[in-house]
Amino acid sequence: MSRVVCYWDKVDSEKGLVYLAAIDEGLVYCSTPGGKEDEMIKWVTKHLPDYALKEGSNNILDLAKKQLIDYFKRKGRILDVPMHFIGTSFQKSVWNALTTIPYGKTKTYGQIAASIGKPKAPRAVGGANNKNPIALFVP
Repeated sequence: MSRVVCYWDKVDSEKGLVYLAAIDEGLVYCSTPGGKEDEMIKWVTKHLPDYALKEGSNNILDLAKKQLIDYFKRKGRILDVPMHFIGTSFQKSVWNALTTIPYGKTKTYGQIAASIGKPKAPRAVGGANNKNPIALFVP
């Protein structure tokens, strides 16, 4: 039986390379500009140990790369590829809530905490936001 594959690739930006990784279910990792290949490999290895990591592309990565290139060239604002969040249930609820913030708008950690039914957890929301592995696509 062959292992399932996590594909990875990179996009060049004026502030450095952006590393991306995706499985068939969605994008799982996106570094910030200036990211490092070894950081991406370490993250994928830790969080997807049953996946074979392969440089290349799938439909998710093709779309993500196109959207990022357009975004960096200021030709598009949409970064909406299918995503597959890997984290705790709390982290996933925070990251899902972040995806509902419209382009150019902001919300406080307290507002996000209230929106997920945890009004006393703004610091935990900040911690989850800090662990966000898809930060360019999840604001």
